[in-house]
Amino acid sequence: MSPSPVNEQDKEGVIRYGAAWQAIMQLVRKGSSWSGYERNCAFLNVGGKFVTSSHVSGLDFVDDGRGVAVSDWDQDGDLDLWFRNRTAPRIRLMLNTSSSGRPGRFVAFRLEGTKANRDAIGAVVELEVSGYDKRLIRSVRAGDMFLSQSSKWVHFGLPENASLKRVKVLWPGGERSVFQQLKAGRRYHLKEGARSAVPIGVDRVVSIKAEALPAVAASGGRASVVLPAAVRLPFASYYDEKGSRAKLSGGISGRLLVLWSASCPHCRKELSELAVGPVELPVLALCVDGHSEEARSAAKAFIVETGFNDAWGMVGEEELEQVFLLQESLFDSAPHFAVPLSLLLNKENEVVALYRGALNKEVLEYDCREVLRAAKTQLRNLAPPFPGRWFTEPAAAGYVSNLVARRTQERYPEFSVFYLRAAAESSRGKKRRALMAEVGRRHYLLAMEFDRRQLSERSAFHFSSSLEVAPNNPSVHNDFGSSLARRGLFAEGAHHFMEALRLKPDFLLAKENLAKAQRLLEQSK
Repeated sequence: MSPSPVNEQDKEGVIRYGAAWQAIMQLVRKGSSWSGYERNCAFLNVGGKFVTSSHVSGLDFVDDGRGVAVSDWDQDGDLDLWFRNRTAPRIRLMLNTSSSGRPGRFVAFRLEGTKANRDAIGAVVELEVSGYDKRLIRSVRAGDMFLSQSSKWVHFGLPENASLKRVKVLWPGGERSVFQQLKAGRRYHLKEGARSAVPIGVDRVVSIKAEALPAVAASGGRASVVLPAAVRLPFASYYDEKGSRAKLSGGISGRLLVLWSASCPHCRKELSELAVGPVELPVLALCVDGHSEEARSAAKAFIVETGFNDAWGMVGEEELEQVFLLQESLFDSAPHFAVPLSLLLNKENEVVALYRGALNKEVLEYDCREVLRAAKTQLRNLAPPFPGRWFTEPAAAGYVSNLVARRTQERYPEFSVFYLRAAAESSRGKKRRALMAEVGRRHYLLAMEFDRRQLSERSAFHFSSSLEVAPNNPSVHNDFGSSLARRGLFAEGAHHFMEALRLKPDFLLAKENLAKAQRLLEQSK
C-alpha cells in the first residue's frame, strides 16, 4: 500500500495513493479478504498477563472486522460487544452472560456537564472501593475505537461484596466533584455542580433467545435483485437474427433481456419455458456467442429447437464485458459472468432488476407488476428482500450512474464516461453543469489519447462528444482541427480553427494552424 501523501501538493503521491486504493478495492470486490481470513482474537487480563480466550469466548469469527463498540446492552451489569463487519453478517451483538448468578458486581455512571459540554466528553472518573488499594479510573470518550463509539456510560466492574466509598469526577472545565453514599449494582446520574448522585432505574429488559444457526444450503446459482435506482443499460444496439445492426429501441412498457448461449443446457431449458409460458412483456433473447455467420446459424437452430418465438439476436465480447462491468460496479462482490442472465428493463431501457440463473416466474410476474410500474423514487422501497424502515434519504438523481462512473474511471475510461454523462443528464442545476464540464474534459482527454495512438475514428468520436457537451472550448476545437488536418481533412480542420478563433480571437496557435490548413487546402486543389 502506498503511504498517505503528506499534502495536496504531492501530486505524484496523491496519484499513487489513489491507485493503491483502487487496486485494493478491486481485490476486495473479487472476494479477497482485508484480514487474510484471520480469525478475530480476544485476550483475557489475568493480573498483568494476557492469555488468549478467542475460542472459549466465541469471539473468534472469520470476519473482516471494521469496528467494535462496548455497552451494557441488556443492562444486566456486564459489558456486551457490538461488532461491525465488512463481510456478512454486517453487524453482530455478543451478549456477555458472565454476571449470571453473581449480580451486583458493577456500578455505572451517566455524566452530565453544565459548565462543561453536556455529554461531559473528557471527564475523568475515579472510583474508591473500601479495602481495595488499586485505583479504578475511567474517562468519557467520543469515539474510542476504529470507526466506533461505545456507550457514554462509565462502567466499573467490582470485586465480590465490594463496598463503595466515593467517586471523584474531574470535569472537562477543571471543576471537581465528589459523590458519596453509593451502592454496588446500581446506576447513577452525576451532574456537574450537584451534591449527590441520583439513582437511575433499569429502563428496559432485553431478552434474546439463543437459537442454533440454520444450516446454510448450497447456492443453486439463482438470484433476483431489484436495484434501488434504475441504471442505464451499457449498450444500445445488437445484431438481429439476420446479422444486421439493430437499435435497442425504447418507448414500450418494459422488456426482459435474456442473455444465453447455444452451448448452455440451462439456457435451453430457460428459452423452452419462456416459449411454453410467455411472460407479460416483450422478451429479447440475445445470444452471447458472437455474431459470426457460424455462431448465428447455431443460435438460429437453437431457437428453433426451443420453440422460442419472441425477438432474438446476438451480442459480442464488448457488450458482455460492459454488462459484467456494470454488475461489478453495482455490487461489492460480483460473481463470474454466467448465463442465463436476465435484465428487466423499463421503457427508457434502464435496468431495474436482474436475475442470475433460472428465472422464477412468480418473482418475475411480481416485478413486472410492481417494479416496472413504480415511480423511480419508490424503487429503493422495493429493493430490500425484507420489510423495514429507511433511516437515510433517497440517493440523489444520477447517484448510481455516478457510482458506476467513479468505480470504472481508472481501468475503463470509455465505459466510465458513458455513465458519467448519464449521471449528468439525470442531475439538475450546479451539479449538472459540473458533471457536464467533467464529461467534456474526459472526452477531450480520450480524444487526445486515441489521436496519439492514431486511432482516428475513436479520436474523432470523443472530440465530437466533448464539443457536444462543451461547444465553447477553443482548445478542443484547435486540437480537433489539428487531428483532422493530419488526416488530410483540411477543410474540416480549418472550420474548427476558425471556431477556436471566434471563441478566442488572440489564440496564436489556432491562427498559425488555420494559415497552414488554408495553404495546404489551396495546394491540394
